[in-house]
Amino acid sequence: MTDASQPVDFDTRPPMPVSEYEATVKRANVGYDLVFTLALCFLRALRRPALELLVVGAGGGAEIERFLPGNPGWHLTGVDPSRNMLALAEAKVDRLGLQDRATLIQGTVQDLPAGADFDAAVCMLVLHFLPDDGKLALLQGIASRLRPDAPLLVAAGGRLDDGGLNDDILRAWQVYGELMGMPAGQMADMMARLAAQPNGATGEVYVRLLRAAGFKRVTSFFSAMAGGVSAWLAR
Repeated sequence: MTDASQPVDFDTRPPMPVSEYEATVKRANVGYDLVFTLALCFLRALRRPALELLVVGAGGGAEIERFLPGNPGWHLTGVDPSRNMLALAEAKVDRLGLQDRATLIQGTVQDLPAGADFDAAVCMLVLHFLPDDGKLALLQGIASRLRPDAPLLVAAGGRLDDGGLNDDILRAWQVYGELMGMPAGQMADMMARLAAQPNGATGEVYVRLLRAAGFKRVTSFFSAMAGGVSAWLAR
């Protein structure tokens, strides 16, 4: 939800306990469920019964349980540098019996097998953990693995474009988190970190980075809390 000057390492310095990650991101990120539902809609609209999907930041396994069960012909290849986060995804693969339809790799896009390319890619709530040069490098790596004109769906946290109403946004976001079940103190800590990141990427920066990575067409399909959580479709 916030930008960092250094990449976040979920194995050595996680921003939250890995065991709490799934509950925290669902409660703290406004529109979390809707963003994943919309991403699924875009993927299904491709009308590819045997879709080959790349998931960047597959740790946690949200894409596995949301995208694969209702789409029996799809195959998901997921990468994540965190061993601990990837273990959560592996547990969901086992629980859902999807071992033949999900391939998980500890590492980055650069660690994918040579020649592997994909019909679509998703990168959900990952980019805001990277500095801007890391964001661009990751997007370029994704672009290099997509088939011609294949789409990328990106969701990320961003710097607020608040029109001078920053305090109103943060107070309402605090209330939202509490309504969703976040402990008040934990949510307040997250809001403080968000407010203390004046150099976080705005929506305009994300669009610029996507275009610099080689995506010629980019459009927003979701934005909440003055750009604090946003999502884009790029080709």
